[in-house]
Amino acid sequence: MGRRKQQRGRRVVVVAAIAAVAVGIWLWRRGREPPAGVPTCEAGPTVPGIDVSYYQEDITWKRVRKAGLRYAFIRATDGTTITDVRFSRNWVGAKRAGLLRGAYQYFRPDQNALAQADLLINMIARDPGELPPVIDVETDGGKSPAELEASLRVWVDRVRERLGVEPIVYTGPEFWASKLRGADLTSQPLWLAHYTRNCPTVPSPWRRWTFWQHTDNGRVPGIEGPVDLDVFAGTFAELQELGRRRVVKPTPSR
Repeated sequence: MGRRKQQRGRRVVVVAAIAAVAVGIWLWRRGREPPAGVPTCEAGPTVPGIDVSYYQEDITWKRVRKAGLRYAFIRATDGTTITDVRFSRNWVGAKRAGLLRGAYQYFRPDQNALAQADLLINMIARDPGELPPVIDVETDGGKSPAELEASLRVWVDRVRERLGVEPIVYTGPEFWASKLRGADLTSQPLWLAHYTRNCPTVPSPWRRWTFWQHTDNGRVPGIEGPVDLDVFAGTFAELQELGRRRVVKPTPSR
């Protein structure tokens, strides 16, 4: 009985020591890593939209517009190696149906950032759409946070220089916090991907979202199967203004 008490006492000490180490590591990490962000609800009007790629196959855009959707982000490329086979059809179809359009590129950090930006710019040079282009940031490509941030800035600067607009950054709160350690690209409007029925979490150091992708399982007339649903934080007039706003005079491609 006394020996069992001694063993039990040693076990308690060991467990307590492990717990102390775990708490210490958690506090250390907490001090070094920026928070993912805080839940942020946007008060006021919102405008509904969608984002699509070849996964949605053939889209009847007139039905989409009739259902009340006002804009669409349309995938143009996946890095420099894959051009979305339905981009041109979707780009033209959405315009004819009266939706505002923005082109997005799935960014591949392990590929040349300038080459990716130039590919997207050339694809939309004659018809750039009514909304700024988007860099879709979902993978780190094995890059460090500093390397990834540098690549993103190269892409953003190139698109801004050539098209004269502030490109939009698409990302999720956990990815931005863990893979970019809270890098400051707050000059770029944030398109936030966070599937929740509550207020979405805005990654630090952004303070608000401009677009919010709130589900990847939406249903919209004119589209077979699920589709991503988005909202814009503002009025339709403000959405139009976002697309018209020029921050620098665009320079032609050389």
